[in-house]
Amino acid sequence: MPPLLVDVLLILVGFVLLVKGATWLVDGGASLARKFGISPLVIGLTVVAWGTSMPEVVVSAYAAAIGKPASSLGNVLGSNVANIGLVLGASAVILPAVLLGKVNQRERIWLLGSIGGLWLVCSDQILGRTEALMMLVAFGVYNLLILRGPRDEVVGEGAEAHGAKLPWVAVILGSAAIAYGADRVMAGAEGVAVAAGMSDRVVGLTIFALGTSLPELAAGVMSARRGIPEIGFGNVIGSNVFNALAVMGIAGLIQPFTDPEAQAELGKALSIDFPVALGFSIVLVALPFLFKNAAGRMPGACLMAGYLAYIAWLLLSM
Repeated sequence: MPPLLVDVLLILVGFVLLVKGATWLVDGGASLARKFGISPLVIGLTVVAWGTSMPEVVVSAYAAAIGKPASSLGNVLGSNVANIGLVLGASAVILPAVLLGKVNQRERIWLLGSIGGLWLVCSDQILGRTEALMMLVAFGVYNLLILRGPRDEVVGEGAEAHGAKLPWVAVILGSAAIAYGADRVMAGAEGVAVAAGMSDRVVGLTIFALGTSLPELAAGVMSARRGIPEIGFGNVIGSNVFNALAVMGIAGLIQPFTDPEAQAELGKALSIDFPVALGFSIVLVALPFLFKNAAGRMPGACLMAGYLAYIAWLLLSM
């Protein structure tokens, strides 16, 4: 069978798994929200974010283990940009209700603080195991604060209408399906990118980032279709915090960023990629102030345009 046809089949199988997995994950999350009396936003920030961020963990950990930390960092920063620009942007263009979620003060602090904290610990162009462990501890504190928050929030009509009989089973199966689906999609695209002569950093920022953000995109669209846009919105914020603190923490523990090549890539990221990731996070926080009706197609189109412009600039600057 021709390699191109194999790649196409891998992509098609991957997308089928993504859609099915996102359905299970969102329905399982809706059931958990109803069962424990917490808001779908909190489920999106935690359980769904953990599930959709598994591909980032696998890709970044593997890249660090084989001595390619630049791909780990590029994957995290690129995924954070893709989550906001592509995932929320495309979801809002298709289904404007995705942007109905509200970012409260706590989530603003963690969204901006996580990427800012990663930038700070990498400012000396070194990410050691002690710093990586501190990031993992911060991630644990973040989830503890969210899960111990008030539980008297409204669950929502969408969460009442949709659900799963075995919510934890649905969440686990959904997470596994979207992780494997994303892997199949990436497998079909990676060979083309490498053949085109893309560097590890650019591969991480584009192909890996796009592939590992597909679960968030699938969950975002599915949650809006289910009438629970808060899950998709919370998922993006929770996934970005997960990426910056947990994924980079795990990658740093496996392989500290101390060799000259890794330091050179960190230097590039500090001057280019970190500001872009932070800029997209600031735009997301400021969205309600930039648009009177944040839950519309125009904000989504602007986010997508910004993301596509960033990708075009990356490819042109190769």
